[in-house]
Amino acid sequence: MKSGAATSGLVLAGGQASRMRAPGAEPVDKGLLELGGMPLVEHACRYLRPRVEAVWISANRHASDYARYGAVLADGPEFGAQPGPLAGVAGALERIDTPWLLVLPVDVPLLPPDLASGLAQAVADAPAARLAHASCGGPQPLCMLLHRDLLDSLRGFLRGGGRKVQQWQARQGSVVVDFPEREGLFLNINTPEDLCRAERLLVNRCA
Repeated sequence: MKSGAATSGLVLAGGQASRMRAPGAEPVDKGLLELGGMPLVEHACRYLRPRVEAVWISANRHASDYARYGAVLADGPEFGAQPGPLAGVAGALERIDTPWLLVLPVDVPLLPPDLASGLAQAVADAPAARLAHASCGGPQPLCMLLHRDLLDSLRGFLRGGGRKVQQWQARQGSVVVDFPEREGLFLNINTPEDLCRAERLLVNRCA
């Protein structure tokens, strides 16, 4: 990837959020939960907007709410029921006008400022690379930068029943980019307790 190469952004907000609700409670749409006075999806979009040419959002519910932040994509029937986050990535790769796509999960709001530039530098340093993803004390596979040339490979993987993100990434020779560990960095918000922890960390960041 050459410096300044055109990039689009994708927020993955199509998950079920099953651990965010009590048994018997109404379903929760994680991307619309508030952190620091704004929905998680807005945190992701605020990160992307200065770094990309267009923002897309993969969401299977509350499309009108998400449309306030970017162009909304819903999973189609092509890959079967519950195809996972890679279906959202495939949907975006089909539609973007740029060669590169920067992907973020909606539930990882505390990102390093140099995530995008670090991923871009990794593929620039490996001319044959078409994919890079983050690691920080462990893999962060949904924080990735990939080239739209990978669309056919991704569609074939999904059509064959593949769902595991890291399995597909390994097949593409994804470049792993390590980021220094820091409290809360890449915190994945899966439970109400995680959301409370993120609130505390966000307050400390802003103090």
